[in-house]
Amino acid sequence: MRRSKLSRRGRGTAAGVAATGALLLVPGAALANHPVLVEGNCNNPPSAQPFTTAPAPGTCGDYDGDGRIGTAEDGDGDRVFGTLNAANGPSGIANNGTITVVTSGLFPETVTLTGNVTLEGAPGVEANIDAVRQGDPDGNARQGRPGIVVNAPKNRRVVIRNVQSRNWTSGIQIKGDSRVSLNRVRVEHNVNYGVEVTDDARVAITGSEVEATGFRLNPMTGDFPAANRPDPGKGIEFDDRSSGTVVSSTVTGSFGAGISDSSSGSVCVAHVNVFDNDPDIEGRVTVRSSCIGAGSDRRYRRR
Repeated sequence: MRRSKLSRRGRGTAAGVAATGALLLVPGAALANHPVLVEGNCNNPPSAQPFTTAPAPGTCGDYDGDGRIGTAEDGDGDRVFGTLNAANGPSGIANNGTITVVTSGLFPETVTLTGNVTLEGAPGVEANIDAVRQGDPDGNARQGRPGIVVNAPKNRRVVIRNVQSRNWTSGIQIKGDSRVSLNRVRVEHNVNYGVEVTDDARVAITGSEVEATGFRLNPMTGDFPAANRPDPGKGIEFDDRSSGTVVSSTVTGSFGAGISDSSSGSVCVAHVNVFDNDPDIEGRVTVRSSCIGAGSDRRYRRR
């Protein structure tokens, strides 16, 4: 009778038992790469806490029915959270797993993703990552920050799906060696960039909308672009050594260029609606009928 590979490699020996035991006893190993859920927050003036703790009908959702949302939901010990940063933190997925927004609502917080993370809104859910919240004085400071920041090593993958990012300096900022897929995202009314890609990042944008970059109206910070000129007010920007693709997407109403490539990488666009930007496309952007292998480390060959 043939012995298994494990037995041939020393099953039952002290070394084998020690190795197996070490594998089973790694603290927190069972917590890696798991999903968590996030409830939408009320879009109403804040109370003493950053978010109101009781749901308001029609403005937010208490998914698990425990009467708590926002920061109150973050610390109750279950796998449902009220803020995106808590869901992504040590008590949530720890930048390794899936964050799903399961009820519509507002998230006035900058979200930073650095690992194998999927951030998504469930079908039919309005997951609005917004710098502005009615009656919240912290909104002025938030408007000077990016909304979603991705800065992950090249051996990680980040997926952002079905979320909205509004009223930031950059709606989505992607940097470092990040490898990112943006799928069905809506990025609108941000000041300097809708989607900003820098350094050596590689990004695929599919089925998404980037709109009205550079034209935000805010009585406190000024009427862009009249009072405060955006810098530069571009819809999608690829800079430095970054590269990527934009497919089946819409980029409209930017103060600056709709899609801009000033990088030393390659940028391919296909089946895009680019309209009413200034200009619509600039730089080294390549327009094709399809983007296969564009911006990839791999080299494709016909077989």
